[in-house]
Amino acid sequence: MATQPIYDLATETLVAPKPVRRHLAIVPDAGNYDELERTAPGIASRGVHPATLGLLVGVYAAMLLTFWTFFARDAATALVLTVVSVFMILYFGLIAGGIVLSDTPAPGEPLRSFSEFIKGPVDILTGTITGREAAVQMLFLPACMAVLATIIGIIARVS
Repeated sequence: MATQPIYDLATETLVAPKPVRRHLAIVPDAGNYDELERTAPGIASRGVHPATLGLLVGVYAAMLLTFWTFFARDAATALVLTVVSVFMILYFGLIAGGIVLSDTPAPGEPLRSFSEFIKGPVDILTGTITGREAAVQMLFLPACMAVLATIIGIIARVS
């Protein structure tokens, strides 16, 4: 990864070099996406751990699997579930792309372990909460929805 110096016009000094990534342009003249990436110092030690986001995607995948298991009985329902599956893949693809492009840790900043995340602080808009509270806030509603989808699916199969 090459670097380019940043010149601060206000102080007329050279600032820390900015990493420059070379992108494969699928569309010619599409532009450079480096300005979308935002280095966020401290995000590795005070942000949400990537494993929590993986758990969130896993809970939604389990809910989708429940839908396919209990409700895909005929072609019309399978078509609807296919559309729902495509939308969920697009939705989580956009979330993953947004996470990759924004709030990236500073180069060389070590990422804390999942147990350190659970016990440690997480910065949110209104202050600071623990990692456990952040994980519960992110995972509780989707987990309840997955459990309810399973219960509804069992009731639909039995009746």
